Amino acid sequence: MRRLLACSALAFFACRPPSTAARATPLDFDALPGPKVFSAEATLADRWRGPLRQSHDAGQAGSFKGVGDVDLGYLIHRVASPKAAVVLITGRTEPVRKYAELIDDLNRAGYSTYAMDHRGQGASGRLLPNPQKGYVESFDDYVTDLHTFVTTVVKPDTNAKVFLVAHSMGGAVALLAVDAYPDDFAAVVTSSPMLEINTGAFPAPIASTLGAAACGASDGTAWALGSGDFKEEADFSKSTVTKSLARFEWKRQLFTDSPELRVGGLTWRWLCESLTASSNAEQLGRFSSTPTLVLQAGQDTVVKPGGQDRYCAAAPRCQRSRLEDARHESFAETDDVRNVAVERTLKFFEAAVTP
Repeated sequence: MRRLLACSALAFFACRPPSTAARATPLDFDALPGPKVFSAEATLADRWRGPLRQSHDAGQAGSFKGVGDVDLGYLIHRVASPKAAVVLITGRTEPVRKYAELIDDLNRAGYSTYAMDHRGQGASGRLLPNPQKGYVESFDDYVTDLHTFVTTVVKPDTNAKVFLVAHSMGGAVALLAVDAYPDDFAAVVTSSPMLEINTGAFPAPIASTLGAAACGASDGTAWALGSGDFKEEADFSKSTVTKSLARFEWKRQLFTDSPELRVGGLTWRWLCESLTASSNAEQLGRFSSTPTLVLQAGQDTVVKPGGQDRYCAAAPRCQRSRLEDARHESFAETDDVRNVAVERTLKFFEAAVTP
């Protein structure tokens, strides 16, 4: 992580004073007014063949230059007299299009949206000859790309407050960005932020050691152990990210219809960078003064909850909201779970809009 070189690796967190912000009183979401029902999974497929697809495709597509002059794609949906602007960044492998439902929900609630594809995925430039390899040279590149997007695309386009919604890997990017560029966002919502990766049979220290050895011995572009090209998720019973059959099938069809959006498994470099970045991001809570909502999935097997708990416990303006029945993707879950995730996101932003 290049940014961490400002202090020595061991002294980085010790050489900074913590936030002086007062501990925020958690919002009582149930007591706050606002809609509780949003996009429905039963009608998703039909709406995607009609108005949802039309409104999504009507967004303004564009691109900008990220670190190393990589072309990064984005999609803007403006509303008249927006309450605020919401930047949206996705998890690993996810294209912006996968968030068409959430973008529509945010637009209907009065928020303009600015959704960006990370480098190496979605509509953005791929980084290796095999475009399906999950690779990043430095995790800081994701953070810098987001800052560039906000300062060169989003803020010149709007006078409204700027909020951020981020999922999984995007959640780690978001919390690193809040630390590096605290003036970029007025409030942040993270869904299942990647602050403690579930490394499965390999404990995190062993996974880090293996990754570091592989990265040190090569350029890190080879597939990590067990990874390979994109494989279609055809068996819903094995889904680890959602219990919604309708949204599972919709995502599967999305990659069938748009094979150029596919991303496969991990490279060693991505693993090295991400394990370090997630560990660092977890420790940044005590320095943050940005209002932050962590939507924690109670049945998540992709990332562990401990890192999220520790971040929020240390961050004076962080609120953790646990969705017990959610798997990893709360915004792509069954309606009973997803409605709560969207409701709490909107109420958190409404509180941030109010002076």
